[in-house]
Amino acid sequence: METRGVFALATREEARERYEAVGPAARVIVRETAKAMEFDADEYDERVTSAVVETARDATFAELLVVHLADRDEYDAWLAGSEFDPDDVVELGSDHVDRVAWHPVPFAGTVIATTFQEGPDAAASTLRRNAFGRVYRDVFEGGGGSEGDGSDVDESDADAADVDTDGDE
Repeated sequence: METRGVFALATREEARERYEAVGPAARVIVRETAKAMEFDADEYDERVTSAVVETARDATFAELLVVHLADRDEYDAWLAGSEFDPDDVVELGSDHVDRVAWHPVPFAGTVIATTFQEGPDAAASTLRRNAFGRVYRDVFEGGGGSEGDGSDVDESDADAADVDTDGDE
């Protein structure tokens, strides 16, 4: 079994804390991406909205989730030895493929899994987006936002972005 990722979250509170923690990083990612795309200050103000920063935050959080990858037999053995009932598994894909990627979410009492034959990177990313959409989004919408979490963009963001308006770096 191969394990990838950083966030293996046991509680809702831990998930919320990690989500809050990636907010400032998401803001920097968006700001630096806009800078690399040579947005001037006006274009930055127009295009970089709180929804853009929030999307970057969601994607960053999701891509840091721990994912396990293994063949079907290893996955079945892991599931049999885990606290999860097979009825707690949301499995995407086909039963007729050799490999499985999965992400357990203990506080939600579920495992999100997807099957794949080749392309473990794509499988892991697909799984992470599904786990975020099926489990974590509800956790964060149910009280995840707070002041200073990096999700809002205001007038000062264009200044903070160090957007180069005269061609100098």
